[in-house]
Amino acid sequence: MWQSMLMISTFLMAGNCKAVNKVKDLNDDDALNTLINQVDPTRIGNFIEQMTLLPRNTQSDWMGEKETTVKQMFRDFGMEVVTKKYKVLQCFPKEVNASLTEVLKENGEVLTTYREEGDAEEKILPAFNAWSKSGTVEGVPVYVNYGRKEDYEYLTQTKGMNLTDKIGVARYGKIYRGDKAKFGKQYGLKGLIIYMDSADYNPSGVDPMPNGPGLPDTGIQRGTLKDNFGDPSTYLYPSTKYAYHEPASVYEDRLPGIVVMPINYKNALPLLKNLTGEVVEDTWQGGRNDDVQYRYGPGFKDESAGKTLRITVNLEYKIVEVENIFGVIKGAQEPDRWVMMGNHRDTWVHGAVDATTGLAALNEIGHGLKMLQDGGWKPRRTIVLASWGAEEQGIIGSTEFVEDYMTLLQEKMVAYINVDVAASDQKTFKPAATHNFKPLLKRAAKGANAPQAKYDNMWEQWKAESAEANPDLDPEFAPKIRDLGSGSDYAAFINMAGVSCVDLTVSGPYYTYHTEYDNYQYLSQYADPGMRGTKSVTEVAARILFELVTEKLVPLDANAYVAYIAHSIESSSLQDDLEDRGLNFDMLQKSIDKFKDSAEKYEQSREKLLQSTSRKHMEMRRFNDQMLQMERSFIFAPGLPGRPQNRHVLIAPSILNSYSGSLFPGLFDSLYLAQQSGSDEDWNQVEKQLTIATWVTRAAARALSSDVFPN
Repeated sequence: MWQSMLMISTFLMAGNCKAVNKVKDLNDDDALNTLINQVDPTRIGNFIEQMTLLPRNTQSDWMGEKETTVKQMFRDFGMEVVTKKYKVLQCFPKEVNASLTEVLKENGEVLTTYREEGDAEEKILPAFNAWSKSGTVEGVPVYVNYGRKEDYEYLTQTKGMNLTDKIGVARYGKIYRGDKAKFGKQYGLKGLIIYMDSADYNPSGVDPMPNGPGLPDTGIQRGTLKDNFGDPSTYLYPSTKYAYHEPASVYEDRLPGIVVMPINYKNALPLLKNLTGEVVEDTWQGGRNDDVQYRYGPGFKDESAGKTLRITVNLEYKIVEVENIFGVIKGAQEPDRWVMMGNHRDTWVHGAVDATTGLAALNEIGHGLKMLQDGGWKPRRTIVLASWGAEEQGIIGSTEFVEDYMTLLQEKMVAYINVDVAASDQKTFKPAATHNFKPLLKRAAKGANAPQAKYDNMWEQWKAESAEANPDLDPEFAPKIRDLGSGSDYAAFINMAGVSCVDLTVSGPYYTYHTEYDNYQYLSQYADPGMRGTKSVTEVAARILFELVTEKLVPLDANAYVAYIAHSIESSSLQDDLEDRGLNFDMLQKSIDKFKDSAEKYEQSREKLLQSTSRKHMEMRRFNDQMLQMERSFIFAPGLPGRPQNRHVLIAPSILNSYSGSLFPGLFDSLYLAQQSGSDEDWNQVEKQLTIATWVTRAAARALSSDVFPN
């Protein structure tokens, strides 16, 4: 049955890709309008429905059909198809006794067993957290709220609790799930259960699927736990066919090292009901409609005294082949300068929102580019549409590619546009980017339709929703642009190669994230009815891509970058914190001032060149290369302390939440640790990171200068 569905799906996709109306004799203005106006929400919906018929994890048979479909899709768009394959380590549930949670009597007798099974007929794997430690652990349970560092600190410091050898019960949300496990291990937990609390994923007033967007109590979030990206057995080098894969005794140090089990709310509720100890404070209370009064634990109530909790996780690690697929249109004037837009095609289950909305955006832009090529249009620079493999288990496919082509990317890449989840709702446009994208993002948003009909364009919606969510944000820096973390395929491009990046999404409540309920029904009825959010993000992405490949001077802005840095430092307590310790903040401030001066001079000269009627190719090329090298200047080859993959000194994932970005993370993170410990060693690290931050900021200023050996 399912094989027939695959054949039908592949046929429909191939036919759909060819349904392109031709236009002729396009100039750039006509081409841009054509690219934007051809985006079709009906085609988006049909595409996503077909692509989500069956799950698409890396191990599924359906994944091979999907790869064939994407290749044919790119060919139908008139693109050269290039593939890059890597042999990577991944983990999957064992077929027998994949995982279970048990409540034991004092004598060891099993009282209750909860299994989180998949669905063999529907090709759904048993629920698991990738890179969990395998094994069986037993202990008394303790409720750890969201598993944030401050939650563990509250339990151990305020409540005086010893968490050693306990099993934590954490709810999903607030931070990256891998950080919940990382902090749990740091505080002594031997195991961790993570569940999707109804207060967060099916709150009061929201009906569960299929009658509403809420998550049914049986829903389970899957997800990776690694706090690094790429193949852990080929750390910092690519998993090519000839690559040496380090043994488990080496790469296990890069994994969480704790047994972690995801369960559903239905199975979590009996555990929560029977915990002993004090009633939790209000901000820790979960549940819906007074399901249960949460308690901290540790252990079960008196009537359940002597009971323990046992969790078993059985994962197998194996080398599998993953494939990155590229559709290429070579540039007419600058074929050696690349602009890339990418999305990952693997999902945990059906993945209608994550990440098939992004793949639909890629499909729409491919349709538009086909129309432009048929009209005789050619991009100035090379366009690459990328379909990444194995993102969900830790951003593997794109990272291996970046490691493999690092030198060429640093020489040739202009920018990377990421569209993972195009739309999980229609409420808030939430771009994350290097801040040289700011003016381009504004223009693109002004030229795109808004998902909500009450706004004239995406810019108006972005401003309004951002003001509501961030009322204290300085108007100069509104609407909000998020810092890049490490949550998707842009991670290796910005953190390792120093390529300017933007990640585009419209978001809101996303109750079915990484569950079996993230399907076409959820997307079409609740998350993005009419595909208006996906359409809007596609239009923004199309305009950004178009300007980057057609404008003679790369439309990124140095002034916006340095203004953001200066404002962020001024609005922090960094100066006071450093000077209280007798450290020289002034040297960093002077580098920022130098960067600001160089950026202003660069943009003034660039504006003159734009107005000139005698622009020379090599002069424009020099200005463009200066912009690219400005971003590369923030790369420090040894990486951040303890994080050699994170080489971008200005922006990197926060040590407290890998999903979010942090400014000058080496400096601010080391300052946080030094203030916590008070040790001279940690304060020496602060001084070292201050030196590095000062140096790379000055290097960025030099990149924008036309002088020989500028100061």
